[in-house]
Amino acid sequence: MNSLSSETNTQRHKLKFHGTADTWYGIWLVNLLLSFITFGIYSAWAKVRTYRYFYGNTELAGDHFDYHAKPMQILLGRMLTIAGIIVFYICTLLAPTLAGVMLLAFLALLPWIIVRSWRFEAIMSSYRGVRFNYRCHVGRAWMTFLVWPVLAYLTLFILLSMAYGLVAVTGMQFLAVALVALFIIPGFVAVNGVLSAVQHDLYVNNMFFGNSAFKGVMKKAAFVKFSLISLLLAVPFIVLIGMLMGALIMTMVTMSEYGVSDEAMGEMVGANVSSFLLTYLMMLVWGMMTRAYLTVAHRNYMFNQTTLNDGKISLHSSMKLLPYLWLLFVNALIIFFSAGLATPFAQLRHARYMVETLEVEGDIDTLAVQAHTDTAQSALAEELVQELDLNVGI
Repeated sequence: MNSLSSETNTQRHKLKFHGTADTWYGIWLVNLLLSFITFGIYSAWAKVRTYRYFYGNTELAGDHFDYHAKPMQILLGRMLTIAGIIVFYICTLLAPTLAGVMLLAFLALLPWIIVRSWRFEAIMSSYRGVRFNYRCHVGRAWMTFLVWPVLAYLTLFILLSMAYGLVAVTGMQFLAVALVALFIIPGFVAVNGVLSAVQHDLYVNNMFFGNSAFKGVMKKAAFVKFSLISLLLAVPFIVLIGMLMGALIMTMVTMSEYGVSDEAMGEMVGANVSSFLLTYLMMLVWGMMTRAYLTVAHRNYMFNQTTLNDGKISLHSSMKLLPYLWLLFVNALIIFFSAGLATPFAQLRHARYMVETLEVEGDIDTLAVQAHTDTAQSALAEELVQELDLNVGI
């Protein structure tokens, strides 16, 4: 964790969230109805109203954040995105070669799309009248999101292939397969951790508040550890699912080999519906726990490593795994049993927890920054990221 200074009177400001269920529910309901009535056109205005509500209700040291995007920016970006998706699907039916070229072009542009999305969201956000900013060279983004991942996974594949070949040449194929199986998962864990560290570094160390740069050391070993722990959390679920479904699957395979009728096979499946449902439930819990752990670990580490204004201001996150996991679980129940009607309450609970586990350490009132003059007129990249669910938010 970063230390701001050795002074004993260091100020620590806890962020606060002032959103209320009744106000937000009214905004959410109007957004939903108008978006439905206008066939999605109003969704651009709905997005701006949503962001302004949540930003405007987030307080730091007596002042609130603000969001400045214009609905027409969002609408134009969304229309261009949808038009591009429609053209792509038409090409997949009528001109597959052209569709393939479009897909390759999209992949080549993906790093640019991601950093432009981050830039748009930063510039449209402000605190005390000073806007945030994101400046990143496209070449670095291209290396981070395309070149390094391809090289890393290719290297892992080559090393595992070489290990398999060296052992298999001795005639011990079983040992070769076991060797690859033993190292493939740790290998992927290490690669994913390193790539996550590089991506977080790209995000943090290109972010600005006015003309003041955020800085943070994103250690690769820490992210590899997070990736490994997330894998270990999966072990109990894998064991339980194996115990629950292993014998059933083996029985079905044996029945298939002996030519058992489809009707008998269907009866077998029907008699074990509860096992399938329980397996599905465990997989959901597994996914929720893994996602919750990585969110808590990455967020805490990233904020606790980040400083502003040459170290005079530092950020702190105090999220805890079990409270956050319980929050996600209760929110899922709220949304499910209300058939989605209580979604605003779940959103408020989540926003309040995420905001109120953040603190800023340092004398904010003496923070001297100059506002930048950069602009972001187009929301195309932002809408591409959201419409295609690229999941690149950090």
